[in-house]
Amino acid sequence: MFLNLILRKKSLFLLIVLIIIILLFVLTKNSNEVLLVSEPPSNKKTVQVKKINVEEYSRKLIFRGYTEYSRSVTLKSQVDGKISSIYFKKGVHVKAGKKILLIDPEDKVAKVKEMEALLDQRKKEYKIANDLFEKGFRSELNLSKARVNFETALAKFEKSQVELNNTEIIIPFDSFLDVSYVELGDYLKKGDKIVKIVDLDPIYFTATVAEKDIGSIFIGQSGNIKLTNGITGKGSINYVSASSDTKTRKFRIQMEIENENSKILSGLTGEMEISLNPENSYFIPSSIVTLNEKGELGIKYIKDKIVKFKKINILSDTGSGYWIESFKDFYEIDIITLGQEYVLDGEEVNLVYQ
Repeated sequence: MFLNLILRKKSLFLLIVLIIIILLFVLTKNSNEVLLVSEPPSNKKTVQVKKINVEEYSRKLIFRGYTEYSRSVTLKSQVDGKISSIYFKKGVHVKAGKKILLIDPEDKVAKVKEMEALLDQRKKEYKIANDLFEKGFRSELNLSKARVNFETALAKFEKSQVELNNTEIIIPFDSFLDVSYVELGDYLKKGDKIVKIVDLDPIYFTATVAEKDIGSIFIGQSGNIKLTNGITGKGSINYVSASSDTKTRKFRIQMEIENENSKILSGLTGEMEISLNPENSYFIPSSIVTLNEKGELGIKYIKDKIVKFKKINILSDTGSGYWIESFKDFYEIDIITLGQEYVLDGEEVNLVYQ
């Protein structure tokens, strides 16, 4: 009897548990049905959006190039003679007016004295002829001959002085003695090379520019250079070629840079950087750039919750993003920063602002 009582209680407990489970199932099902009815599913995709504003950006043009001396002159002998003294070493800087070499002047000194004596003689003869002509004792023809003899002697004297002066080789401008062609004791003839000098202050930086950029370059435009050895400098454009190279179709430009103490040498390679006038731009992450069905580069933005595609013109790549040309009449714009590859132009979407 005791056993039957236990079995009845156990059966009653199981029945109660079963009823509770059935009630919970029914209630849960009804609750889900109500939820589904009250909140129908949405087919619109969700994209992440960021608002960006117009900013002023100065686009930078960078050109590869090299430095060049601003002047180069090869000094040559103007007279024949033997080198008696050398006052320079190649590879050093010299000031304008410095004497760097002497050609033996001994025969030139003698020539000057000879021409000076002849000039003195012809001067006296001309004076006597002129006095006699004024008194009527000498014809005009004789006076003319005396005057010609005097002028010829004067010309020869001046020439002998020039030749004597030309025995001294003088530096015409502050310069760097780049190449020497002579040694002490060499015999020079008129026209023989003596030394090549170059002017390094100012120095030029020469580069070539593609036709798409040449319209942005003008005389007087300021810029910077940075050489491969780390030296930097500032200058301005002093030359823009009027025609392109027939092979490369690029234009040659030059920037003039102050080079005190000639710290920048000729022939060094590096980059020229020119900043253009500021223009209205947007800065965007490079990851949001996409292509449309025509293969055009652009971005997707939102207008009234509708996806729009806009072609872009990249002004500069900073490594962390792009500066692009701003769109007309768009001071600010909502760009899609996440999900742009999964939505189409003209599609309505849900927005989540970044």
